[in-house]
Parts: sequence; C-alpha cells; structure tokens
Amino acid sequence: MSNNVISVFKLIESNLKRMIGQVLESIVAIIVNRGGCIDNDTYAVEEYIATGFYIDRNTVVTVSHVFKGLDEKDLCIVSLDGEVYKGSVISIDEDNDMVFIATDKSRSPLKIEDTLVSEGTIVFSSGIAQGVLRHFITVGIVSGLEVRAVINNREVEGLILLNMPTIPGMSGAPLINIDGNVIGMALSRSPLYNELSLALPSTRIFLDYTMLKKLGKIIRIRLGLKLLQSSSALKKLRLRNGLIVTEITSKTLLNNCKITIGDIVTEINGERIITLEDFRKALLHAILNNTGIELILFSQEGNIKKCHIDINSEKYIKY
Repeated sequence: MSNNVISVFKLIESNLKRMIGQVLESIVAIIVNRGGCIDNDTYAVEEYIATGFYIDRNTVVTVSHVFKGLDEKDLCIVSLDGEVYKGSVISIDEDNDMVFIATDKSRSPLKIEDTLVSEGTIVFSSGIAQGVLRHFITVGIVSGLEVRAVINNREVEGLILLNMPTIPGMSGAPLINIDGNVIGMALSRSPLYNELSLALPSTRIFLDYTMLKKLGKIIRIRLGLKLLQSSSALKKLRLRNGLIVTEITSKTLLNNCKITIGDIVTEINGERIITLEDFRKALLHAILNNTGIELILFSQEGNIKKCHIDINSEKYIKY
C-alpha cells in the first residue's frame, strides 16, 4: 500500500475519531423508571431504555416507542460518565416515533441537517447498549430511501435504510455524516433483514424542533392525498419534477379542489416537489409560515390546475 493511500486512511481515521468524541459528549441513555431518579445506580433498574442526543443545550430527542403504555412525564437521563438527572417530556410525535425532552442539565448539542440524505452516503452512529452504560459505534452507508415500517403499531413513512447493524438500546441514536452533522435518528432494526437498520430523516427532527420553538406544539396537516414518485411517468409528460396522485381519501379536498387520480403535484407554495420528503417538508413549512397551501398540478391531458387549501380548517389539522 502506497504512503499516499495510508495517509488518506489515517486522515479519515483521525476525523472519525474526532467526530465520535463530539457525539459521545451529546448522547445519553433515556430511562423510564417509576421509582424516579434516585441516584447514580438508577440505570441498573430501568424499565425501558433508549439512546437520546442533545439538539440544543437543554433539549434531547429520542424515539417515542419506549414510552408505550406509560403516562409519566418525568424520566431519567444518564450520561456516559454515569451522571443521572431528570428530564421532562415536551412533546411526542407518534407519526414519526419521536419525542422531545427538556432538562436543566446542559450538554453539547449536535447540528441537525435540513436536507435529505442521498443513497450511498457514508454514515456512522453511536448509541448506548441496553442495560449497560457503554457506547457502541457502527458504520455503514445509506442503502435506500422512502422505506415504510410498522413501529409501535403505527406505520412510519419515508425512512432511511442502512446497511449497518444496531443493538438493543441504540434506538434514538444520532446518524452522523462525514461532516459531523446529524442526518437521521436510528429507530430499529429492519423487520426484513437483521443486518440492516432503519432511521428517521433529520428533516423531520429539524422541522418538528423548529415548530416546537415557534408554536409550542407539533401540528400535522392531513390533506387526504396519496402520492407516488415515478420518473418514468414524468418523462412521458415531459416533466422534470412532480408526484403522481394515486388516491384521494378526503371528501373535503375533493369538494374544494378539482383533483383527479393521475394528476401530478409539481409545486406547493412555490416550492418544487421532486421527492415525497419535499412534499412533507412543504406542508410543514406552510404551518410554520402560517400560510394556506397552493397546489400546482399538471393533468394527464396537459392542463395546469391550481388549488388553494385553507389549512386552518380543523378538517386538515391534527395536533
């Protein structure tokens, strides 16, 4: 092996070790314990455990499925050095298996990417093993996008598929790219392949967090549209972007807009729609900006349609 190749590998290794060090300062164990946070041995009698990480100096994000069947708002947070302190649930987003936790204990936050990761991206993750206060590091690549999976009896859409293993307790661990930024959050092993795992895109974390800071709660829009991403269908219509309407489940939407199955949604409020994640982000941007939704559609006959939707209507909003 040439000296140049060795130097490149040493540089990669050095940067990876540096980024791992930064991640270890941010990750914590999340414990739901009915006995409360008593002392530094609390983690030994945990009832549920996951990994969480700081997204600002006093806010932690983790998975919500560890709270299944529990009503407690207070929980225990344990750092890798064994320090135990309290956290309080701010808000839960069950649609994305995500929960935000406030704590008075400050730690170094990780930077959240607001762009969707692409296939082939090299990533690593570090989480805390279940029942043992010890971190575990895993490395892999993004193997697929827009994966659906049932987590905690609820279907979660638009997940990232990774060719990297996870161990019990790593749910909620940050997924880090080569820039050292969070591009996702580990959710679970793939139900189809034990060697693969699933992660939530960081775009969901970023927008939910932004919404919490601005509105004090997480809001969802239920338009009643099912869409399909198909490059071959777009080529036939000579379109560069758009999603195909495959199902309309809302009578309110049908009454307000002349949408038909086969129409192509090309824009929302001036934002070009290329992927399904673009569509989800545009809906959340509409909430954050307190605007209505203007859909631009292209019909199979080549006609352009416009449809304005009042998102303040309770028929479209879910809290």
